Amino acid sequence: MRNYFSTGLLTLALGLSVGQANAQFKEIKAAPFAPAAARTKIRTLLQATDDANRDHTVATLTEWVSWYRDILDDELIARWKSDGRGNLPLIMKPLADARVARELVQFAMTDDAALSPEFAPMLADLMARYTDGGKVFLDALLPPANPNLNAKQAEAVCRILLNMPDTGNWRRSALLILPRYRPIVDSVLKQDAAGTDEEKMYRALRWRADLRLDPPAPVVSQKQNKRGLVPAGATPQASLSPTASDSFTNRPHIIGLPPSDGEYTGPMSGTFEWHGEPIPQNGECVFPNIPPVHLMLDFDTKRWDARLDNSEGQTQRLVMTNKSKGTQKKLVVRWSIVP
Repeated sequence: MRNYFSTGLLTLALGLSVGQANAQFKEIKAAPFAPAAARTKIRTLLQATDDANRDHTVATLTEWVSWYRDILDDELIARWKSDGRGNLPLIMKPLADARVARELVQFAMTDDAALSPEFAPMLADLMARYTDGGKVFLDALLPPANPNLNAKQAEAVCRILLNMPDTGNWRRSALLILPRYRPIVDSVLKQDAAGTDEEKMYRALRWRADLRLDPPAPVVSQKQNKRGLVPAGATPQASLSPTASDSFTNRPHIIGLPPSDGEYTGPMSGTFEWHGEPIPQNGECVFPNIPPVHLMLDFDTKRWDARLDNSEGQTQRLVMTNKSKGTQKKLVVRWSIVP
């Protein structure tokens, strides 16, 4: 009886194990085409891809991936290496894998037409998702490597490095590579800073500061008088680094866009600082003698409000109001000129 009972349990256990294992597998139907026919169909779809049929192409190729992953990779890589690569950014994001990313980046680093601003967003996306592609890219650019890039290739490199997410070694590597292409990265960042996307503007100005593309940033450090106002006519003091002890939003905060008379040639970024007697709730701190230029500010918005007052004629004043419930003994405002 004991042996029979044990054997029965074992049989039952094995039966359950087999049943559970079978439930984990999904039946894959037979491939709809022979490999040669599939290659022809995939190549035809890639050649005909445009804005109108993009979704249909992606859906069809995604359905075929279970049978023809290697063939699809081969055809994506082959098209990238041909003159017909122009439509690939439409479909590369949903269809690429690690092999495709690596091969595309590797070829781009050796081909004048493939490494261009047109394809920079697609290449950046591939490198952000697949580390092998990113390694190929950085290995080709980091010292002691010194590739001889033309203007369009250098612009593509700058665009990729400036837009990559700040993960791993990307930012540190960018700070080593970008100074090699200083005139081009300067132009790219000026374009971004002059756009309408505030997040992009702010990122461009931060990059300019990190790469020291502008004159040394001044710090305006002033004492409060008995009336709670900063004395007019205070002289800015030069400094290369802002005070980092205050809280900042890390987001752009544009408080006004007054018209600029003539071309501004002064510093592009800096810091306003105030230390003095406590400023009560609703009290004001004023920084005078600011040129009539577009300003982007970063400060502790939980404690302060900001406004520009251009009543001084050729200059304007930055008025900071304490909106917190308590008094404030310190104020730091990072500023950047918006072209």
